[in-house]
Amino acid sequence: MTLKEFKDQNKLSYKALANLVGASDATVARRWCLEKSHKDAMIPDRHFMTSIIEATMGQVMPNDFYRD
Repeated sequence: MTLKEFKDQNKLSYKALANLVGASDATVARRWCLEKSHKDAMIPDRHFMTSIIEATMGQVMPNDFYRD
């Protein structure tokens, strides 16, 4: 499952998603949710990746950020 799918399924705003994983800004969470081909897309660093796995209870995993 992608982080965007998780966000949408749980009806979270980007700000709520950022708070859930400990990010300081909704813009960062939004960039994690963009298609990887988008020029502004970002892949979370190791610290946030761990937070994402924990916050999503394993529904979003690192490989989900690399799939097409």
